[in-house]
Amino acid sequence: MAPTLRPTRTSTRSSGIRHTTVRLVPQDPQWLHDFYLTNDLLLAPYHAAQVLNTGANEHLGPACPPGLENLTGLDAPAALDAWSAVHQALPPVLRSRRILRDPTADPARGSALHAPDGTPLVPLHPVTLDEEDLAALKRVRRSLRAAAKANPSLLVTHHADGSADIESVASPGDYTGTVDRTVAVLTLAPDADVETLAAALAPNRFAGGAHRVDLTTEEYAAYERFADRLAGAAMTGDFIGDRALFRSRY
Repeated sequence: MAPTLRPTRTSTRSSGIRHTTVRLVPQDPQWLHDFYLTNDLLLAPYHAAQVLNTGANEHLGPACPPGLENLTGLDAPAALDAWSAVHQALPPVLRSRRILRDPTADPARGSALHAPDGTPLVPLHPVTLDEEDLAALKRVRRSLRAAAKANPSLLVTHHADGSADIESVASPGDYTGTVDRTVAVLTLAPDADVETLAAALAPNRFAGGAHRVDLTTEEYAAYERFADRLAGAAMTGDFIGDRALFRSRY
């Protein structure tokens, strides 16, 4: 996968008091793949095209991502700032792309997080995020959905003899699944299970040189319930069988 694109830009982040929230992010290459694609395929190239194509010779700028040439509802600088801020808030293991090298690998392999019976679990990471950034990413999702509805990926041409030609074209709908899954996980509403797991995964559980965390029965029950919600979010738009397969790894 291509490295994260970071075009030069002026930050649109507002100053003043930050309102933050703690969300649980999985150490899962399948979801992280969507998270990075949101930047690589959409936000960074769209922002670069918007910036560089405003010059006197717009042909010197990079091409807009296919299907997004007429997209007007996406605030490119704010969206890219928001994605970058979320990326920087992630723990180092999730900011590195090494985890993506083998997306089929068992995400629980070598995990320091264990069930009460000692079974390794897919790691979850409490991450403190700015609510303004989450709102910006929600607006990206909303813009794409509206644009996909207005510009379908299938064009149907009807002929006088009653026949019709169907042509597949690039459209905003090509990006909605990736963005939906990215945003759905980041915006999973905090609840009592999230609070329980955030406390269980706090750094003091690893104090004194400890290399693993064994969840209590109550904490594991919270993990199971959160994994149910996570599977639905991380597999947004996919078949129920795919969701079940994702959930089975947890």
